Amino acid sequence: MKTTIASTSNPKIKRVRALQTQSRKRKQENSFVAEGIRLIEEVIAAQWPVEFILYDQTLSERGKNLIASLPASVLNAVHQVTPGIMAAISDAETPPGILAVLKSRILPLPTTPTFVILADQVRDPGNMGTLLRTAEAVGAECVITTPGTVDAFAPKVVRSGMGAHFHLPIHPLPWHAIHQYLRGLPIILATTDSDTTLWDVDFRKPCALLIGGEAFGASPLGEEIATRRVTIPMTGRAESLNAAVAAAILMAEVLRQRSTPGKEN
Repeated sequence: MKTTIASTSNPKIKRVRALQTQSRKRKQENSFVAEGIRLIEEVIAAQWPVEFILYDQTLSERGKNLIASLPASVLNAVHQVTPGIMAAISDAETPPGILAVLKSRILPLPTTPTFVILADQVRDPGNMGTLLRTAEAVGAECVITTPGTVDAFAPKVVRSGMGAHFHLPIHPLPWHAIHQYLRGLPIILATTDSDTTLWDVDFRKPCALLIGGEAFGASPLGEEIATRRVTIPMTGRAESLNAAVAAAILMAEVLRQRSTPGKEN
């Protein structure tokens, strides 16, 4: 019978803490952390490679049933920790009682893309996670992140993504690789100073949506790569929309148009 891990000096505990707090460590070790029952369920359903799972005695009945149903290959990598240890390693305000260390498995980019999301200078983890969740929900083929954008596998991004990471290709790329991959594809930048609204664009054609950051919008290189600019009409007094909300509105318009082929916008 495995003993309960009760020390912060345990190698697994040290590893979790490093992966939770250091983007460099996540990249070096090609690993990241997922917290919560819902995410672990998604991990198992997607047959994502699991290094190990930690849980504590506060885990709900649903969580205990999840552990009991794990395949033997995963169950052997499950370890119990004390609630105090879980609180020390959890990135959540209220620890969910279970987390997993996972191998990073980058899903391949489509060879002939038709619906790409390009996140440029999006730095808020919650916004990034929401953007990924929405992109997966509307059927975007992949999300590319530019230099200066938050690590898509940071703890809060993974939690906010609600499982999108296990189904959606997410690639951080340098600008030269972005140029090469998106060559010939219209790149539509969401901005506040365009005379063209999102309703004036034919999104049934292949395209990439460029979503700029919360504070300053797209980077100069993002502005340069854009082939068209569109705005989201607003009748209220707000100057701009949250980056994730703006992205969701644009993605929903793409989905609407592509769900009604042959009709006018």
